[in-house]
Amino acid sequence: MGHPSIHDRIESSRPGVARLKIRSAVTLLVAVCLSMAVIVIWEGWRSRQYHLHDKEVAMSNLAQTLSSQAQATIKQADTLLLTLVDRLENDGIDGGRINRLQRLLSAQRSELSQIHGLFVYDETGRWIANSNGAEVGVANNSDREYFIFHRDHPDRGPHIGPSIKSRSSGEWIMTVSRRVNHPDGSFAGVALATIYLSHFLQLYDSIDIGSNGVISLIADDARIVVRRPFHDADIGSSLSKSPLFTQLLPVSSAGTATITSVIDGVERVTGYRRVEGYPLIVFTALNKDEVLASWRKESLLSAAIVSLLLGFLGVLGYRLIKLMKQQNRIQNELLGAQDKLLEVNRNLELLALEDALTGLANRRQFDLFIHAEAGRARRNHTGLALLMIDVDHFKAFNDRYGHLAGDDCLRKIGAIIVDTIKRPGDLASRFGGEEFAVVLPGTDYVGAFLLAEKIRSAVLASGLEHSESPEGVVTVSVGVCGYDAASQAATEDLIGAADKALYVAKASGRNMSVIAN
Repeated sequence: MGHPSIHDRIESSRPGVARLKIRSAVTLLVAVCLSMAVIVIWEGWRSRQYHLHDKEVAMSNLAQTLSSQAQATIKQADTLLLTLVDRLENDGIDGGRINRLQRLLSAQRSELSQIHGLFVYDETGRWIANSNGAEVGVANNSDREYFIFHRDHPDRGPHIGPSIKSRSSGEWIMTVSRRVNHPDGSFAGVALATIYLSHFLQLYDSIDIGSNGVISLIADDARIVVRRPFHDADIGSSLSKSPLFTQLLPVSSAGTATITSVIDGVERVTGYRRVEGYPLIVFTALNKDEVLASWRKESLLSAAIVSLLLGFLGVLGYRLIKLMKQQNRIQNELLGAQDKLLEVNRNLELLALEDALTGLANRRQFDLFIHAEAGRARRNHTGLALLMIDVDHFKAFNDRYGHLAGDDCLRKIGAIIVDTIKRPGDLASRFGGEEFAVVLPGTDYVGAFLLAEKIRSAVLASGLEHSESPEGVVTVSVGVCGYDAASQAATEDLIGAADKALYVAKASGRNMSVIAN
């Protein structure tokens, strides 16, 4: 009885190969479907983050604008007070001057629509003069917060008190006040300007921030001065336990965040900013659900379209697999190709062409690859370029941080190089020590230089600390050379030219790319 022929061996392997193809087709189909699902989910997530970031920027800009408006409004009132205090302290008040002062206050109030009134009180809280024509000498405001503050504090700067209801008109007002002194520096009274809260609300109500958005003007002590939507009960409420005061303001005087309100429990996309020169904060916020409403519609539509496409692929894949099950043909070259593949795998294992530290190609693989590509470039008259990359001040880095940190630095730079070169036909290798090489088939020196700059910029942007470097971070220098078959007979000439360009880059100050002459 003779041994089985190659034909018999092929015939006997047909069922196994058919099953392998079917399994591969099923795996491919599942992989494609999963990839599409992952891409849609990822794109949906990125779209969601874009929507939120876009509204954060809008809220930051709005907070900045409203902060400037609040600062200008209060500054106008404060300027009147400053002039008034100076007049009172220099001219004094007697019976003949009160009437002129009344007329002056009325004239100044009429110039500014946001001013509710201008008032002057003596050291007992008695009304001396006012802009509203009310009878003086009758009312007493010694119980008001602003009066008590100035009586007990020698500070001459402006004071913004809590929002109150005016005793004369019953309207909600903000108080801005300054202390008046006797010539000896003792307390002589208070000059007060009151600003309509409706002045702020009219502006806030004109801004489209959705049905559940919020705009607030808040004092430094966390009390609400005015809030849109306006509710009497909210005025004077404390926000000291809100994320704005516990997390955000201690870190920065302006910014954006997504936080949950302590007043109504609604999660909002917010922007905030301190008012320059005054103890106030402007806070703007959009309802997060309203911000994401359009994103949800887009995401649902995308999900529906992808579901239909996945269903179509599923039906198509099922039919393809069904046809493959009926196929039982094996190519005669299968066994030979299998033996060659095994032989190639054994050779690859013996060559050990990977650098153990960085995972890049090692010097041996680099030499084989560049020789092969140089031959192909000569035969086909195609381009070939080489980058030689050296880590700047690497010895100083090792001396400062140790060799373990140096190894980690080389691994990170190797990863940056791999991430930057996108073409599968390019080869990144560790040339030796802190030096790397990148072989770029089909590329001229211009394209190679652009890629070199991308690698250099990516290393610089990674921010790897290097206190011994002038830049304060790890940088690289790059030598660039395009292959010229006429003048560079051997690949050593190409390597030498790139290495000389690298030397010029390092001699010229490092952290740069230089093209070989």
